[in-house]
Amino acid sequence: MLDATAVVVTRIGFRDTTIDHVVRESGVSRATLYRWFGNREGLLLALLQHLAGPYLERSGQIAVGLGPIEDRLAQVIAGGIESICAMPWIHQVAKEGLLHDDFAIFLAAHKSITGAVVRTMLEGAIASGGWTPPDDLERLIEWLLHQMLVLGADDYDDAAEIRRRVGVYVMPVLALPAAPGEGSGLAERLERIERKIDGLAG
Repeated sequence: MLDATAVVVTRIGFRDTTIDHVVRESGVSRATLYRWFGNREGLLLALLQHLAGPYLERSGQIAVGLGPIEDRLAQVIAGGIESICAMPWIHQVAKEGLLHDDFAIFLAAHKSITGAVVRTMLEGAIASGGWTPPDDLERLIEWLLHQMLVLGADDYDDAAEIRRRVGVYVMPVLALPAAPGEGSGLAERLERIERKIDGLAG
């Protein structure tokens, strides 16, 4: 059923895919589709989660690997952005953002897939004493997920450019140490990275 859904979405797009299209493509009855997925939104969410399998496998290996949390997290974030860009119809949903009728489905999948990996990595780093969280971990995770969608909406010539942008725009929020006299809360970190980005642009 999910393979048939992927065929339909690739052919006519995420926005235009309906249960009836999937019924015709798969040969499965409407009742069976509704029993398994509940509705169109449930079917499309399941498709996105299904397609994320290779990314989740790679990210899981990185998450339990060796090396600094910043390096491993940068790989997971860049890999997620590459996954968004690699599939044209997913990339299109990211580009249209809130203007896309089904962006809420895409956002829910992004949170359940990438958000879970990111949270596990950060919580592991906190537990091991290898990383001190800012004052609002939930806000930081939301910010990271948002940045992935913003960067995933862009077009890239190669994966190296994705990794470079993650290094410039995302990782300093985690890794940038507080200067003497500066606070270590998330608001202060975000302010510092904005100043750094302004400096790079100038």
